Amino acid sequence: MKGKTTQYLKYAFGEIILVMIGILLALQVNNWNEDRKLKTQLNTILKTIKEDLKTDTIVVSGIVQFYDTINKYSHKYINKEINVENIDSFPICRSLITLYQPMTIQKKGYKLLENYSQVTTNKSDSLYIDIGQFYALYESTIENNNDMIKTEVLNNLEFFKKQPWFLDWSQGRVTEEIRAYFGESMDYRNRVVGNNILATSNHQAILKRYKNDVTELLTLINNRLEPSE
Repeated sequence: MKGKTTQYLKYAFGEIILVMIGILLALQVNNWNEDRKLKTQLNTILKTIKEDLKTDTIVVSGIVQFYDTINKYSHKYINKEINVENIDSFPICRSLITLYQPMTIQKKGYKLLENYSQVTTNKSDSLYIDIGQFYALYESTIENNNDMIKTEVLNNLEFFKKQPWFLDWSQGRVTEEIRAYFGESMDYRNRVVGNNILATSNHQAILKRYKNDVTELLTLINNRLEPSE
């Protein structure tokens, strides 16, 4: 009886070990599946961020080109190459301080990444950090620049609305009063200088830097995606 009891205990202990091994294997397989799901989800998010950044690059290129034109004619006006004698030939010079193009960063992918980071513990990943710092820097900076330029443009329009030539100006007609103000007044020249500082020396410069940093970030994202693509 003693021998049978010992064999029974050994058998029972062996069964317990097998059950525990089965449970551990099941947990490990479940962990592998979860890791694979998270990796797939992350790759999808990174691809979305990649598309957002590509879209931003196209938009930024257009805005930079727009401000290149504004900058070109602003300098001509500031340097008095454009004056009361030839102002009729440069209609854009009558709108240098009332035109602007805002930039809106695409953030669909970044918002997905923020939600994803709440369900994963891998927050020390260098790519997470790089993406987070990138959006933290440029989102607020570009929005602030948009607001400043918009305020400047609206203030200039308010000033124009108070002038007797506003109706003619708004309809593209050129009168002697308009030639005098836009062609030789120091007030308009000073407004052009101020607008040029905000629009090209500041906003456009930030957008150019943004575009360069997008290129670097896309390289990091592509390097992460390549093994799985």
